[in-house]
Amino acid sequence: MSTITCIENFIEKDNTHYGCFLIEPLEIGQGITLGNVLRRTLLSDLTGFSIVGVRINNLKHEFSTIPGLREDILEIILNLKEIVLKSAYSFQEFNKKISIQGFLNQKGPLILTAGMFQFPKNTIQILNPNQYIGTLIDTSEIFIEIDIENGKGYQLTEERRKLYLEKPVGNNPSTLIIDGLFMPIKRVNYKIKLIHDTKGKIRESLLFEIWTNGSITPKRSLQESLKLLLTLFYPLLFNSDFLSISSDKIKNY
Repeated sequence: MSTITCIENFIEKDNTHYGCFLIEPLEIGQGITLGNVLRRTLLSDLTGFSIVGVRINNLKHEFSTIPGLREDILEIILNLKEIVLKSAYSFQEFNKKISIQGFLNQKGPLILTAGMFQFPKNTIQILNPNQYIGTLIDTSEIFIEIDIENGKGYQLTEERRKLYLEKPVGNNPSTLIIDGLFMPIKRVNYKIKLIHDTKGKIRESLLFEIWTNGSITPKRSLQESLKLLLTLFYPLLFNSDFLSISSDKIKNY
């Protein structure tokens, strides 16, 4: 029987979480099969949270400027996209659409950071509160409101704008739509090597490495990926139509 063992786990300086797992023993050829499907699931099917819209002093487009703000709006948006978000919701609730709004209201002179945003209680947490947003060089005021949603993978700005315009109510003409980077996994790597079991038979060993942005641990991400794969394959195995297919019907295909 194959087992999974965590052989290394640490947090890097930029809050990237790293985990290394050993899966063994596997039959010859199973290593690349398992490695590929786990890697694809980790990178594309795990749910995360991202800023998808922003309103800054009721400006109508991203090429505007704010007196007293050192950065232009495009730079502010790029800095906002670096914020790492962790939800207080359970993984079971991720299956439904979640929308959260946060805001920042400050008066200069002041350095703006991600930790200054305020959210409804028990909804979202910023994992890098020192993330730089911008600098007010005089006594000007700034109001930033952000829209946060859950999702999977990566969504382009054009796709996000289409979804936003399809909303029946709540569209704000001052909202600047930005692309959503939802995936909490930064990188996945795996290696396969041959081993000998206790009976001298040649088997495979799968070394699996995961880097996350800190919103989920590597161990939890691997567990959730395995659950997703079970959810996919289990209904297929016990599908009543599939089980009722006779050998005669199979020969006719």
